[in-house]
Amino acid sequence: MQLFMIFSTLISVIIVSYYILKKYNPIFIFLFSGIILIIFAFYITGTPIPKSPTREDVSFLNVLLDSYAFIVATFKEQLSGTGLIIMSVAGFAAYMKHINASAKLAFLANKPLGKIQNKYLILSGTFVVGMALKIVISSYTGLLLLLLACIYPVLIALKIRPITAVCVLSLIALDYGPKDANSITMANMVGESENVVGLFLNYQIYSVLAYVVCIAILIPFYFAWIDRKDRIKGVLNDEVEIPEIIDPKCPTLYIFFPWLPVVLLFATYFMGIKLDVVSANFISITFVFIIEFIRHKDAKKLGEDMVVILKGMAEIFVSVVSILIAASVFAKGIESLGGIGILVNAMKSFGEEGEFAWIAVLLSITILSFLVYFASVIMGSGIAAFNAFGKLAPDIATKLGIAPIALVLPIEIASCLGRAASPISGGILALAGFAKVSPMDIIKRTTPLLLIAMIINIAVAFYLS
Repeated sequence: MQLFMIFSTLISVIIVSYYILKKYNPIFIFLFSGIILIIFAFYITGTPIPKSPTREDVSFLNVLLDSYAFIVATFKEQLSGTGLIIMSVAGFAAYMKHINASAKLAFLANKPLGKIQNKYLILSGTFVVGMALKIVISSYTGLLLLLLACIYPVLIALKIRPITAVCVLSLIALDYGPKDANSITMANMVGESENVVGLFLNYQIYSVLAYVVCIAILIPFYFAWIDRKDRIKGVLNDEVEIPEIIDPKCPTLYIFFPWLPVVLLFATYFMGIKLDVVSANFISITFVFIIEFIRHKDAKKLGEDMVVILKGMAEIFVSVVSILIAASVFAKGIESLGGIGILVNAMKSFGEEGEFAWIAVLLSITILSFLVYFASVIMGSGIAAFNAFGKLAPDIATKLGIAPIALVLPIEIASCLGRAASPISGGILALAGFAKVSPMDIIKRTTPLLLIAMIINIAVAFYLS
């Protein structure tokens, strides 16, 4: 029976991955497969339908109704919790884009880069600046589009090859900080949805810093080596059109606005005041509304700005929150099959002899991290892969005797790195189109660095565990 449970779990993951690779809508695939797996597990393994009442009548109709009731409960839970938080972040981000505040911030961030003499050090500087901006501009694709408009022209003007420039931009991959969707989801997974700032300061920041420092050091050597190889092959092409550098139209003061929610969250955290992410975003929006009214003296414009915010919230529901809900259903279906639990118990028993306990922990971190990494490559979405498999991690961590965050964090980081290695990721497609190169040209050059980053990620997570 145990072999059958493991086999059915693996087959389910393979089938779902196949259809997503075939570009079926992941929301539909996750929801549909989740329902099937939950019902299948009920009849085969006897696992109760999640969040359903105990029934004497276990007819197929009642089981089917209970499975749909679980979906409804998942929608309610996510929309009133993590989903609302993510939508508020997206609404604020859309408003910052609308008033050009985020674009102005990215534009001014490139100023120090022109003072660096060595072009490969400029690439490292670009990477570090981009990763710093990521804490306030949380969308991977959104940030890359801003950098393409504001920093990419500077890099080209400094005689950096387009393919090299977009490769470095693609490495600005990690989602982190208290207002990021993945971070918010991670906090919810480990049962600390009110402590996003604390998780960032106590855990996430170490993984991010290790990634930034190591990749920033490697970038000059790695891309200088790549250029030498291309020069030998005779494929270097310095004849490129330099895009126009556009200064966004808004006061310089506006560069501080994207930081408002982050500053509020950190300030209240250290002051011992309880402030949630949703409130921080809406307080920030209110403040910017006041400034915009003073600037334009037009109350009607504020109403139009509100529509921009609501549209931003609606778009993130379609692209992120709906995937989060669907992936939750799929994850519960996979969990119901029991195969994951059997494998974890086997690893746990292998490591119960004290001195070998660390092997079970390291294996779990490594296997789950690479599973999510390759799932992100296939799906082109980090948050989809993270939610599909990350929800299994807290139970696995508990069985291994480690804190849930120690296993969820490396999976969250791995989902970001996998997205940066996906030729169908929105961000990679944007970079490839802008530089007029193939997405695979970017992936081939950056994959060695991303795999090194995976090793760093696993090492830091194991140390923190």
